[in-house]
Amino acid sequence: MNTLTYNNLAVTSNDYLPIFQISYQDINAMNGILQFGPAANFATEAEKTRAIAQAKFMRAFLYYNMVITFGNVPLSTSFITEPSTAAVPAPKADIYNLIIKDLTEASTELQVLPTAPFTGKPATQATALYLLAKVYATRGWSDVAQPNDFQTAASIAQNLIDNKAAYGVDLWEDYADAHKLGNEYGKETLFVVDYNRDPRFGEFVPTAAGGRINGTAYFQRPNYPTVNANFPGTGGAAVMTRDVANGRPFIRMRPNTNYVVNVAFTNRANDTRFDKTFQTTWIANTANVTTPRGALTVGVDTAIWMPPFEVTAARRQAFKGVIFTPTGANGGNAYTNVFFPSMKKYDDPSRPAVNDPSTRPFIMFRFSDVYLIAAEAYHKSNRNDRAADMINVVRRRAAFNPTRTPAQNAAAATALQVTAADITLDFILNERTREFYGEHIRWWDLVRTRSLVTRVKAFNTEAGANIQDFHMLRPIPQRQIDLVTSGPAYPQNPGYN
Repeated sequence: MNTLTYNNLAVTSNDYLPIFQISYQDINAMNGILQFGPAANFATEAEKTRAIAQAKFMRAFLYYNMVITFGNVPLSTSFITEPSTAAVPAPKADIYNLIIKDLTEASTELQVLPTAPFTGKPATQATALYLLAKVYATRGWSDVAQPNDFQTAASIAQNLIDNKAAYGVDLWEDYADAHKLGNEYGKETLFVVDYNRDPRFGEFVPTAAGGRINGTAYFQRPNYPTVNANFPGTGGAAVMTRDVANGRPFIRMRPNTNYVVNVAFTNRANDTRFDKTFQTTWIANTANVTTPRGALTVGVDTAIWMPPFEVTAARRQAFKGVIFTPTGANGGNAYTNVFFPSMKKYDDPSRPAVNDPSTRPFIMFRFSDVYLIAAEAYHKSNRNDRAADMINVVRRRAAFNPTRTPAQNAAAATALQVTAADITLDFILNERTREFYGEHIRWWDLVRTRSLVTRVKAFNTEAGANIQDFHMLRPIPQRQIDLVTSGPAYPQNPGYN
């Protein structure tokens, strides 16, 4: 299967089987907590209420991912103790109703701030309110929309923003701090998937490439150790050696060069998010390397440079290392499937060895998304003035650079401000790229806003010819279909038959 180009997405594929199976295993566990939890013994009634509310939040979160990924799916609210060979997809309207009910209750029953025994970054009232706003917005885009969905989403998000101090959430001053090592449980984080070397939170295995591990530290890295001194010619020593600081070059995801460079991150003078998202320089770490343009000094010279712009032939000749640019203009080297700027948000220099997976908690939800969901909901409610207000908060933060003076930061923030006339869905989606690039939510963003097909056709030359409307849903895993042997046959999503 090639999901990058939407080519050969086979009906018999079980690529999405783990999502289906694990989601329903976890949903059943949440159903058990909700069914038997009220009779359980807890230290206090308040602790019991919060524990049950955690289960409500998680069940809603799981069903939300399932309905937006697969559409109509089975709806179970009781703890299952015996296997069944029957399964029938429920109407989306019923699934959304359960999600909204669970989140509405969780938004008042969860703890306001993380407190024992729910420490770190579990679901809090703010987490539930954020997801509730997103769910209302998602339903508002769907074929089961209710008349006031977008207005409700805007109201919930606005309430969370207005009361952020009470909920203990806020934006960091510096965009880079949202992903800084050690800030995973900080004020901007709303929810994490915990990872560390404790076997309760994953199965850390040195050098592991799969399994229940956090591989985000290396999924989006280029193959930098294979660039040789004479590149693009052959011969010469590798200009870089893989190390912990630069990471394991696993090469699973890369930027869509034209969209990232020429559409999303064009105002790099004022907006700092490109530089705080991508690694574009690799400082020499290998001794005795000489390119045709000179010897590289370890720790001083840049061995590889991948700027988001073209350079002149003269500048290339004056640069001792190897340069890659978006198109390789002026006789240079272009970005390729293996050589591209490296997404650095999930860098983990604390890993014991270069090929080890990360033990950082994975940030699922950030407070900045509350502003952008509010902007989306206001836009769909014909309030582009308020949408601009929400986006401008995020853009003011994006302008901040600790190396600038306060006056320079203020000028950059002013230059990034937008007005109601600037607000379109495409602008909002581009802003979401700038804010959340590489955070593993893009497909769901495009599906939620019914924009997947149009945006892929507009900006992805590799996939544009293949994508079709039915790709707005993933195929039902063939294993799920085969296991339903009682009652009505389990249906495949349209287009995959």
